[in-house]
This record gives sequence, structure tokens and C-alpha cells, in this order.
Amino acid sequence: MIGPDKPLATYGVGLIALLCLLLASLSWGALSLDMTQLLGGLQRQPEQALAQAIIWEMRLPRALLAALVGAALAVAGVLSQTLVRNPLADPYLLGIANGASFFAVAGLTLGLAVPQPLLALLGAGVTFALVMMTAQQKGLRLAPFALILCGVTISALGSSLTTLMMLMGDERALSQILHWLMGSLAGTEWPELMPLAIALAVVLPLLIRHSHEWDRLLLGEDKAQSLGLSLVTTRRLLALAILVLTALAVASAGVVGFLGLLVPHLCRMWMGAGHRILLPTAALTGAVLCVAVDLLCRTVLAPTEIPLSIPLAILTAPMLLSLIRRQANAVN
Repeated sequence: MIGPDKPLATYGVGLIALLCLLLASLSWGALSLDMTQLLGGLQRQPEQALAQAIIWEMRLPRALLAALVGAALAVAGVLSQTLVRNPLADPYLLGIANGASFFAVAGLTLGLAVPQPLLALLGAGVTFALVMMTAQQKGLRLAPFALILCGVTISALGSSLTTLMMLMGDERALSQILHWLMGSLAGTEWPELMPLAIALAVVLPLLIRHSHEWDRLLLGEDKAQSLGLSLVTTRRLLALAILVLTALAVASAGVVGFLGLLVPHLCRMWMGAGHRILLPTAALTGAVLCVAVDLLCRTVLAPTEIPLSIPLAILTAPMLLSLIRRQANAVN
């Protein structure tokens, strides 16, 4: 049983950690800023024009977008594992990431005059619709096993088509494509924050408000239906929320792996499986982790930047393997 003090303490620690990381992101980089420059730049003092430009035009929008991407993928990871009742599920299970990647890479390869985020959103939507249609069974029923199989199959198809587009494309664009496919927040501008910020502000409170429905889904189909839950409607709503959050995250930062798989595990171990507490905890933890990793990507080999997925894989793979081993030992 989780007492009321534990979530509040967790949120407090998480917010302090996030604030500290945001300040570090503003200070550290290829050109580090001292406290005087940082405060002067934040206050837009004329004598700190360079620091002001670095903070407001480059680092602050990037750090905030990292927090939004981390929160969105972590929440989508919780929903994905609830949707299919599988702790190894992640936000990319429904083929959304590979569909978005294929459309974005196709646009770069073919030289289409369409913004890359818009192509990624279109690709995510098309893939999502295809998975949902193929996974749908008699009586408009969406079975978790069918969703997993269809998602994996269409993900493999999207990955193959993306590779084909890369082979057909210009070698000069290959570096840009690979960087985007492995996750990158370089060159973030303020308008890019709005879609994901609005989506989180709308979707997350609604998810928390209806958290009891997601809890019932974890009990199994028979028990959930006996408690008055509509499985078809609930699964469609979950899938739609996963689509919106994952598609916008991929459109903003490319394919950022591991976040949506690891964060729900950590938060569930600490806070339990109840979605009312699990969802905001995962959002905050995902934001903290993504900002920290992005800061690492910018500073370790500065001025060269590392794609987000590389340090995420190095940091999270051992943790995830340890969690899986611990759970396996607990079962045995």
C-alpha cells in the first residue's frame, strides 16, 4: 500500500532533479556559461547578449523539448504495456516509429518540399491505421496477441522500406538520415515544442482521470468485462493515446529507444501498478532521464554530438537486463 506521502515526495524530488538538469543544460556545452552569464542571459541583460542568444535560441528550447519527449515516450510506454498486458512492450510496438521513419526518410530521399515532422506524423498515422485494421477480429475486437504480431510485422516492413530508401538516396543526406533515425534534438526551435506540449497537457490529465479503467484492463478480459469495462473502446482509446504521444515524439526527435521500455519498469517497482500514480511518475521520470541523456550527448564529445539512442542503450540495457533477471528469479 502506497501512502500519500510517497507520491508527493517522489514528485518533489523529481521536479528538483528536473530543474537542476535544466539549469545544467543551459550552462554546459561547447561554450560553458558561468553563473553570472547564466542569470544575465535568462534575464535578457544587454551586456550578456551572447549568453542570452545561447540560452533562449539554442539550449532552452532543446532542453524543454527533451523533457517533453521523455515524458511522452514514458507515458506511451506505460500505456503500451497496459494495452497488450506485456511488460516487454514499448511505444514502438504498433509500428508507429518505423512508419514515421519511412515517410520521413522517403521525403528526404525524394526531395519532397514537406516538413520532416509532418511526414513523420503522416507515416505514424498510416501505420497505426494499418495495424489496427489488420489486428481487428470479429465483432470489432482487438486482441493483444494480434496487436503484437501485426505491430511487429508492419514494423519489420517499415524498417526494410526505410533501408531501401536510404540505399536509393543521396550519400550527402545519409548522415542526416542516420542521425535522425538514432534520435537527435539538434537545432530545436520554439515552435517545435507546441504540438507535443499541447498533446501532453490534454492527454495526460485525461489518462489520469480515467486511470481506474486502465487498472481494470490489467485484471484480464473476463474480470474487466464483469466490472463493466468495454474492452474494444478502452483498447482503442489507449492505442490512440499511444499514437498521438509516440508520433509527436518521433516527429520532434527521431527514434529514441529504450525510454518507453525502461521507465515504466522502474516506476512500477517504486510506485506500484496503479495508473493514477504510475502515469505522472513515469512522465516525470522520463523527462528527467531524457534531459540528462541529451546533456550527456552534447557535452561528452563536444562540439560533436552523440545521437540520443547510443547513451540510452549503454545506460539502460544493463539496468533492464538486471530488472528482467530479478523478476525471473522472483517467479522461480
